[in-house]
Amino acid sequence: RFLKHQCDIQLRRRAQQVQEELETDRQILSALLEKEEEDQSWQSPRRGRAVADVAWMKKVIEEQLQLEKEREAELETIFREEAKKIWEKREEEWEREKVARDRLMSEVLVGRQRQIQEKMELNRRAQEESIKYREQLIKELEEAKEGTHRETEQEEEQQRAHRRELQAQV
Repeated sequence: RFLKHQCDIQLRRRAQQVQEELETDRQILSALLEKEEEDQSWQSPRRGRAVADVAWMKKVIEEQLQLEKEREAELETIFREEAKKIWEKREEEWEREKVARDRLMSEVLVGRQRQIQEKMELNRRAQEESIKYREQLIKELEEAKEGTHRETEQEEEQQRAHRRELQAQV
């Protein structure tokens, strides 16, 4: 893009330079024509031919100047068309890149969603296992309490039986 820009600038500069040269030549010829018209010391046929030559050359220079201006306009059109083509090409590249980015983002998001779902499933299973383990611990704790309660009752019953026995012996 930089090289194309440099080329465009150089072409424009060159076209401008040619136009300036043509304009300078036209001004010189105009000055000569004016000078010839003012200078009447020359002989008539020679002067007439010189004036005609200067006028013809001035006309040629003006035609070339017009041609250069048309070429510059054509260059501008070419640059615009070229720029339009480059722009359209760049737009297509950008669109392809955007589609590729969207597809990649979609894949990444789907992958991430899958990971989150797997994590949620693992967490759900871990919670279920935790609940089962807690229920098991609660059940074991209740059984232990009940066992301790029975043992306590048995000990109390044994102590009462032992007291009765002692009272019976007394």
